[in-house]
Amino acid sequence: MTRTEGIVQSVERHGETGDIAAITLANGSRVAGDFFIDCTGFRSLLLGGELGVGYEDWSRWLPCDRALAVPSERLPTLVPYTRATAKAAGWQWRIPLQHRTGNGHVYSSGFSSDDAAAETLLKGLETKALGDLRPIRFTTGRRESFWAHNCAAIGLSSGFLEPLESTSIHLIQSHVSRLIQLFPRSGDACAMRDEYNRRCTAEFAQIRDFLILHYHRTDREDTEFWRYCKHMAVPDSLTHKLELFAASGRVGRDADDLFRDASWVQVMLGQGIMPGDYDPMADQIAPEQLAEFLANLRTLMGRAVAGLPTHEDYLRQHCLANEGLLAA
Repeated sequence: MTRTEGIVQSVERHGETGDIAAITLANGSRVAGDFFIDCTGFRSLLLGGELGVGYEDWSRWLPCDRALAVPSERLPTLVPYTRATAKAAGWQWRIPLQHRTGNGHVYSSGFSSDDAAAETLLKGLETKALGDLRPIRFTTGRRESFWAHNCAAIGLSSGFLEPLESTSIHLIQSHVSRLIQLFPRSGDACAMRDEYNRRCTAEFAQIRDFLILHYHRTDREDTEFWRYCKHMAVPDSLTHKLELFAASGRVGRDADDLFRDASWVQVMLGQGIMPGDYDPMADQIAPEQLAEFLANLRTLMGRAVAGLPTHEDYLRQHCLANEGLLAA
């Protein structure tokens, strides 16, 4: 295997098939190949730029299109979770690390100015900022196809879903695995390409709907942003899930759906959607049996938790990043 680094200068195409034959780098070197994977980020130089595959914009459902990020001093007491806090025009993240705290504000430029977003982020910090704010701009959506001709886009070149559920790394891994499963040995790749595009399209849509659910099913109407999210029309696929759960408590997830039933149920219930009915199989368990089972489960969980160290103690014992960071 040969690793060649460089900036893509131009793309050479086959005259008859339109496939990519080679790319020329800024230093003049030519890299030929039978198949190309576009990892050029938001620019999508090969799939989007050269092959002309369009971008499907989902900002009407997920209007957040900008983020500001800044590190701050570590929290006095480390906690084992990331926190997302709803704000007037988006949300703010807090990620506790051993040596610092990661912070950011994801917001919609249609409902907040950059200055107002920066003020919101800085006011929401729990510890002193350690640097300048770093701006990030994006448009949530995906390429109309993930594989065209002899080129597949993976990562940001294939699309982007805002980071509320941090799905970017998962999508890279799943697309790589799917491409390996469907990679053509020789000859016509149309059937494999169609299946790859079908499954990637479904996966993106499922994650999209899960994200929309967080915004759409809200009681908030105190700002223009939240009023928009509450009353916007949503994809039919999400409407079906909402109606199914409200009627029966069932989720109806697909096999390739990243988020399991428990994830959908937690958000549905957390957003105030209470099912009007339940699975009739539940009637096969006597109430006293269910009560006993739940009591035993609580006891087992209590015993397990009682023997566990705190988050900071575990880090101190097993994976301390720096001896001076968690001093008592």
